[in-house]
Formats: sequence, structure tokens, C-alpha cells
Amino acid sequence: MPVEEPLFPFSKNRYFPKKRMRAVDFERDQAFADHKLSFLSHWVFGTGVCFGLGVQRVDGDSLLVEPGLAVDAQGRFLIVDEPAICRVRALPGFDALEGETALLWLSYREELLDPMFTGDGEGSAAQYAVAKECFALSLSAESALPASAADRVLFSEHVLFEDEDLRITQSIPRVLSSDRAFRLCLYVQCFSPEPLELDLRYTPEIPGFAGERAGIRLRVEKGETAVPLSFCPDQPAQAVRIAVPESGLSVEKRGVRHGAQNPFSGEFPVVPGDPSAALEERLRACSPQELWDRQPLGVPLAGVRFVRYEDKALLDGVLPLCPRRRAPAPHLQERLRHASARFQPREAERPRDSGAVRTPEAGDQARPVPPERRMTTGTVLLNAGPRMKAGSILLSDETPHGLGPGTVFVEFGVEHVYPVANLEQNRTDLLLGDVSLFRQASGSYDKDLDRGVRVHPDKGTFELAVRPRADLRWSGLRLRWFAWKPESPVPPAEPGGTLKRLRPDVIRVKPGEIVSFTPVFVNGAPLPCDFFAEGKRAGVVTRDGIYTAPERPGLYQVYAQVRRDPEQRANAFVIVGEDTYEADGL
Repeated sequence: MPVEEPLFPFSKNRYFPKKRMRAVDFERDQAFADHKLSFLSHWVFGTGVCFGLGVQRVDGDSLLVEPGLAVDAQGRFLIVDEPAICRVRALPGFDALEGETALLWLSYREELLDPMFTGDGEGSAAQYAVAKECFALSLSAESALPASAADRVLFSEHVLFEDEDLRITQSIPRVLSSDRAFRLCLYVQCFSPEPLELDLRYTPEIPGFAGERAGIRLRVEKGETAVPLSFCPDQPAQAVRIAVPESGLSVEKRGVRHGAQNPFSGEFPVVPGDPSAALEERLRACSPQELWDRQPLGVPLAGVRFVRYEDKALLDGVLPLCPRRRAPAPHLQERLRHASARFQPREAERPRDSGAVRTPEAGDQARPVPPERRMTTGTVLLNAGPRMKAGSILLSDETPHGLGPGTVFVEFGVEHVYPVANLEQNRTDLLLGDVSLFRQASGSYDKDLDRGVRVHPDKGTFELAVRPRADLRWSGLRLRWFAWKPESPVPPAEPGGTLKRLRPDVIRVKPGEIVSFTPVFVNGAPLPCDFFAEGKRAGVVTRDGIYTAPERPGLYQVYAQVRRDPEQRANAFVIVGEDTYEADGL
């Protein structure tokens, strides 16, 4: 069965009395059964390795493929029943390779057996009575593997950085929640045979969401490492535009820092509550052709790394593929659960009021409520170059401390990592205050450092500055920072007022213009409100009343309702046109 042969629509024989059966009729019967089985196995298992099929290096010219089962894009079962040893130079595709890395593929093949001769009008012709299902191995140039069709519907994946050692891919669910945290994943694929020490800085722009945007230090082995980052809704709107500019990602490896190569920008819808239903709706809206995985080369088994010299290539090692490339069963339900698992209720990430008492409802499960964070810590790496002169100033990037806006105190010191005899791990000292009082083994910090901190209370970020009093013989300084937030007294609660109107209640704006609505309360203190835009094309308004007018002129309505009493509601009207003037109602 050719790889490109379509499996559906299905065709079967129609039988009737005295029908004369031809060879093509028997072939149609066989194809009907084969196509139905392949179609079912594709939707149950997906495409990829089900189990087994590990790849090992035997020597500089040979690979070993372990027994196992895989399903290709045609839904056919590829079974390796015993260990298979192959010479890489003899594999199809080897001669076309140019780089140092490649992909090893497992594909479907038929072996013809039991030859026989058939007579026709012109003589005898050789035919084979049996087609045995087998497998074949081949090589192709290494590249980013396409995500499964279901994952392309459920996730937005974008390669931010790629070189000969690393590939960093960003993965975001296609639909976000207005009251549940979501996990954004960075997949770091390492091609280097030796582990790499990375200093990763990832600062995406996600308006209305607060989360992890600090530096990450990690050690990656060959293969893929997943780095999940949690983001909690703060002031969500009906949609959010997520952007990663060139400065939004930087990675340092082997003492050299690299920036993002492919900036990212995309808009994601935001729905209230659990987004699983919206994600499932996206799947159900697709046709079978859109959800069908297509991979003409077969099933990828592993990455292969070569060492090239002159016109020769020596097999250096095997790079395992990531677990998410495996075929789950059942396929679509597993993909959907994988997407839904990234979302947690807001209370699980950051409680709105840790002192509130909540009455359990039916089906609730007791779980501890984490206290509000008062202290955070992290590291910042400053590159000093080959040699830094005394009196020079090193300044860090603006770094979020994760405690939100407000008054925050920040202190930092120098982390000194050095090897110790008879110990497998290095030892780390944290130097605070006057570092000249301590004599280090390397002699790098025999003079003190002038240090400074600048805090931005409105943005929840800070900057660090260091000025050495003597020449530095190190190419970089690793700073460990600590941020803590003082406890503020809780003011006595005032009685809640009554929502009277919105200010402004009538306003003219230009298309795309931004305006802020404020709820006006009487006979009491203001209460938390939620804002909504009436209609799908009426513009976008955030939870706190920041409204963005649509591009289409017209009359639109924005309303607010008290969060704990939805019956209290106030309306405002927005006139979108070229002439702009504000008319605040009385």
C-alpha cells in the first residue's frame, strides 16, 4: 500500500447473485478491510512509537534498534520483533546528509514472497503470492519535527531560538481562562553530546497575567527538557495578545549570551472558568482531513549525531526523542487531557483572600490553601568580558521579583562556585557585605565591590548594579538576590455602597482608542466590579474597566456589575467615530 494512498472515503464490493468476481474485486475487499483498520488505529493511537524501539550506538558505524511497536501516519502497525543492527552508511538518505545531526526513521515496507508463474496469451509471467509486512530504516536531515495535527489545534508552538547545540520551542494553549492559571512550556532540545549549563531569561509580555518571568538556570542533557512556567490571571480581558520580542528571550551557554532569533506575537481568546470545553470545541470543529497526521517518511525514532572529518563521517551518539512524540492511546482524549492539565483554579496558584472562609460544596475536595508569598529569590548573571577594570559598572536587566507592585526590599550578594577535592559537586558560597574580609580560593574577590539596587514599585521589578574596586579576573559575576515584602496592616472593612453609574456614561472615541471606565458608588465604599462589552464586535474591555474601541464605527454598550451582587449593574454608551468629544452624564 503506497504511503500516499488515501484511506477514505471507503469503497467495498456490492454483491448480487451470479456476480463474476475479478482480481480487482478481491483487491477491493482486501483494501476495504485494511483501510478501516488503519483508519481506526490512527484515531486510537495517533502517530509515533507506542512502546520499545529504543536506539543505541553499537560502534562508529552501526546502530541497534530495540524491538517495539509504532504506528505510522497511515495507521499501519510497524513491528520490530527482534533487535535490528544496521550500518548507517548503508541506510537510504545517508549520502544526502551534510550536517552533523540527522533523524532516524522507521517506515513501512512489503517483502514479496512465494514466486509463481501465471500464463497469459503471450507466455508466462512471474508473480508473487505473498506480501509480508516489514519495516525499513532511513536517515534524513535533522529539523524541527512537526507537531501532531491535534496539538496544532490545541497549542501554539513557536521556535524562539535554534543553533547547532540547542532548539528552544515555546508552547501555549490556544484558549486561556480568565480565572484559572495556565502553564506555558519551553521545550529545550539539546543536541550536544555533553550536558550544557544554561542561564535562560524569558520575559514574555502577557497583559493581564502575572507569573514567572525571572532567570532560570538549568542543566540539560541530550534530548528534550520541558520547562513549565505558570501564569495567573490578574486583569484578564476577552482576549490577550502574547508577545516575545527579541529581548524577551536570552540564553547563555559556554559563557556567551544569545538573544531570541524569532520573535513571537499572537492573540489568544480568554474564556471564563475551565477552558477544556472551548478546547474540545476547537477539536470538534475540525474535519478528519485537518486532524489527520501526515508524515511521509514514517515514524521518527531518534536523532543521530556524526563527527565529520574530510569526506568521512563517524557515528558519535544517539539523541533520544522527547516523550511527547510518542503515540498515546486513545489519541484525542489524551491530547485534550494534556492540554487541560495545564490549568488550575486561581485559588491553587494564588488565593484572592487567604483569610476568607469558604463553605464546601458538593464534589469539593479539601486541599490546603497556600499563603501569600512574602519572599522570593533568584540569580542574575552579569557578563564582565575578558577582564573588567576597577571602577567600571555592571548593570543588570530589569528583573521581576514576583511579589507584585508595591513596596519591596531587595538585597543581593555574590555567589562564588568553586570545586572541592574529593567531592563530585562544587561548593557555593554567598558573599554579602564587605567581601574583602574573605580570602577566596581563586583570589578573585580580594577587594570589595560597591553594590546598588534600584526598585520600581509600580512595575514590580528591580535592577542590580556592581562596581568592583579592583580588576576582575572573571568573565562574569553571579548575583543571588532576595526580595521581601513587608506585611501591611489590614484596614477595617467599610460597608459596601450601591453602584449608581459609570464615569463616563456617554463618550465619543476614535476607532481603536482606549478609555477607562470608573464605577461610581453612593452610600458606602466601592465594591469590586466586573466589566463587559455588549456584543461580540463591541470592542474589548478588561476586568478593571480598560476599554479598547473596535475599528468599526457605531454605538456600543459597556456595563459593569458588582462581583458579589450581579443584580447591581450600570451601563455606559460608547460612540465610535472620527469626531471625538467626551460627554460625562450628570
